[in-house]
Amino acid sequence: MSEVEIGLGPCGELRYPSYPEKRGWNYPGIGEFQCYDKYLKKNLSERAKARGLSLSEVMPENTGGYVSMPDETEFL
Repeated sequence: MSEVEIGLGPCGELRYPSYPEKRGWNYPGIGEFQCYDKYLKKNLSERAKARGLSLSEVMPENTGGYVSMPDETEFL
């Protein structure tokens, strides 16, 4: 990991990263983890290719989005 960005919301809550205001916000949404590590992405892409898959085929599904509620996802 080369960089971590942590922001405080309007109510002082800890968030990573701060929510995208233009998409709205719903409390208490689950938030969204974002990883922009070029080495991790390259490694994942190489592993997928070695198995004959595309990068989009190995990404997790049903994990919800930024404003999803915890019980709306199948991600454990």
